[in-house]
Amino acid sequence: MSVSPAPTQQKPGPTGSTGSDDQVKPEEKKVKSTPARRSASQTPAARFVKSIFRPIFKGIYYFLRAIRSHKLVSFLLLLLLVGSSIAAYYTVTQTWPFGVGNDQFNFRVNGKNFSGEHVKNWLYALRDGDASTLSLIGQETAQGVELATSGTSAAAISPTDTGTLINSFSQAKTHLTWKTITVLTVSTAPDTSVDSFVEVDTASSGPGGNVSGIMIWHFITTPQGRLLAVSLVSFRAPLQ
Repeated sequence: MSVSPAPTQQKPGPTGSTGSDDQVKPEEKKVKSTPARRSASQTPAARFVKSIFRPIFKGIYYFLRAIRSHKLVSFLLLLLLVGSSIAAYYTVTQTWPFGVGNDQFNFRVNGKNFSGEHVKNWLYALRDGDASTLSLIGQETAQGVELATSGTSAAAISPTDTGTLINSFSQAKTHLTWKTITVLTVSTAPDTSVDSFVEVDTASSGPGGNVSGIMIWHFITTPQGRLLAVSLVSFRAPLQ
């Protein structure tokens, strides 16, 4: 009697599985990515500003580099620029920049220059009590020197009467101190004469303290500068 071997039993697989292809895969977790926040420098407004100023700063940078590399050429170019600016300013205004060498008695009206030397010399001679200069310049005037005595009336004296002028207004014969002399306005008349108004700020000491005053002189001169008439328009205390 022959005995047949028992069939080989296969090991049971995982429950519910029918094969390697039928195995259930574990579900993968989905990770949501958070978008990176843009910095303030990457905003459209910031990029627009950068597009404007970046070329400017780059130009300045390269310009400074060029100056450092070519110092002599840069100095000559700067000197040429300053010189041409000064020349252009003088050509237009007939004065130097920053008031250098500017004489306020060089009268300029409508682009034309008129001499105010006799006006200046007369005022400074009156301040210093220089009778000789006052008399010489006074001989040019065709009219008397009018001195304001009130709001509406004036006293006229001879232009060569230097004694009255000096005793009334000079620093040498009065207690007045001339502080500043300022040309207020200059204009021309239809007959080509030149009218100028000059302010003189004064101060004097009295029992009650210092007293300030303002003199306004009116001069009429020829285009060449010869003095035709002088008048004291006002001599008053400044407004408080």
